[in-house]
Amino acid sequence: MSRASAYSLRAARAIFPLLVALLVGAIVVGASGRNPISIYHLYLVQAAGDWPRLASTFAATTPFLLTGVGTALAFRAGFFNVGLEGSVYLGALAAAWVAAEWRGPAGGIVAAAAALLGLVAGAAWLIVPAVLRVWLAIDEVVTTLMLNYVAIALTSYLVLYHFLYQTIGNAQTPPIRSSAQLSPLVSGTTLTLAAPVALAIVLAYGLFLRRMRLGVEVRIVGDNPRFAAAAGFSIRRAALLTMMVGGGLGGLAGAFVVLGVTYNFTNGFSTQPGFGYTGIAVAVLGRNSWLGLLLASLFFGALSSAGGVIQLFGDVPIALTQVLQGTLMIFAGVQFVRTRRRQAAQSRTANLDDVAAEGQAA
Repeated sequence: MSRASAYSLRAARAIFPLLVALLVGAIVVGASGRNPISIYHLYLVQAAGDWPRLASTFAATTPFLLTGVGTALAFRAGFFNVGLEGSVYLGALAAAWVAAEWRGPAGGIVAAAAALLGLVAGAAWLIVPAVLRVWLAIDEVVTTLMLNYVAIALTSYLVLYHFLYQTIGNAQTPPIRSSAQLSPLVSGTTLTLAAPVALAIVLAYGLFLRRMRLGVEVRIVGDNPRFAAAAGFSIRRAALLTMMVGGGLGGLAGAFVVLGVTYNFTNGFSTQPGFGYTGIAVAVLGRNSWLGLLLASLFFGALSSAGGVIQLFGDVPIALTQVLQGTLMIFAGVQFVRTRRRQAAQSRTANLDDVAAEGQAA
């Protein structure tokens, strides 16, 4: 197969879930007596009709970019880290605490420190499942998934009993300092410096896998662990690196939401299906490539940005946006399970080969 044909096939595989999601949404809209074409046109106008709307779409895309890259990095190494939702919560709370309580230096320094602490908190949250995976071979899907619920419960407890802002009814922390807030790049939107930082991280991810020795090691470990071990590459190092860096990017996503959008930590701020969980769909649908991640994130960002607006002003139920998101999640889930089964089959084949080799040696 030529390179052009291979690229065309990969593009078709990436676009197919989006087309099916649009078709399912059209059926739902048609069943409700509305015109699917006009509804989708309304989505397009609200997501990219002018520069402020396009800026809002880019802003909504930012956390999906970060969690998508963080998830894809571990996937590329052959490890199924699905714990970035917990990292998002821990990173957001850490950033909210620093940006509200640190009174000394100038606001820009506080914002940078808050973002850095959010990154560290998100990475630290995944140390335990990473260690359990590389030293005890405990399935990282189970541990990271369960820790998501622990993180949500833990941050809820800390807010309610230690950092509660009691002047209003919502369960949230005190507002961050105004000087620590990320200024909007486009007036009237939440597009901040976080967006170009996230874009730079996506591009760095692509360069890392292609150009850097450690990135090549990550790819080889993911493609063929036995060959990687024989070549002297460390599978443990790849697991620890990718899972903790992924957690750090999840924490950074939560920190950026606090610093540039909500200006505090509020219980349940990671709206359904959640920034971390959407990152899984972004990584799977984007097939772990930097361009695929960018396009998948933009699609989810457009749905998130336009969905609420057209519900208010276009008489279009938010359930349509949820149908589109849910359909994509189904495709992502199917692909995720297929990848897991393929990896398990490869592992069983490797074990049988080892047994056969030992028998011949005996």
